[in-house]
Amino acid sequence: MALLRGQKLKNCAQCGKLFSPMRGERLCRDCLLKEQEFDMQVIQYVRDNPGVSMREVMEETGASDKRIKRMIQEGAFTNLDFGDDFFYPCSGCGRPIRNGAYCSDCLRRLRKETKRASEIMQIRVRENKQMSTIERLDALAEREFERDNRVLKRHFSKSMYGDIADSRRGG
Repeated sequence: MALLRGQKLKNCAQCGKLFSPMRGERLCRDCLLKEQEFDMQVIQYVRDNPGVSMREVMEETGASDKRIKRMIQEGAFTNLDFGDDFFYPCSGCGRPIRNGAYCSDCLRRLRKETKRASEIMQIRVRENKQMSTIERLDALAEREFERDNRVLKRHFSKSMYGDIADSRRGG
């Protein structure tokens, strides 16, 4: 294996062999090919056994629950007929889903929040362009002052103010 200057070596997470990752891979080329072959065997099993459950796939192929869920998320079983238990939790709410990282409700909410955040940023950029340098520095200082005040209030309300309130109640 020829190494380029500055290229780093890494141990394969599966076999421990040294290899040179090209795009942050965890596995050497040999182990990656074995993993892909195994994934293809799992897909073929699901294809050959319509309506099969995840438990059956795990028992018959030796694939782990985690591996099958990763494959579902990557879309390996798209357009195949599989059992009702082929799902994994939505990253947002935990609801069972069969593809992607988020359910449709969470995706809709994320898109709405992203759009709103983008609109707010555009407003702030427009406002910032209209302000002089001194006004911008004053606004920044004001925001920092308010943030520091909130932090101090939180800190003291938990310690000092709580003690004072307790002593007035006779506690």
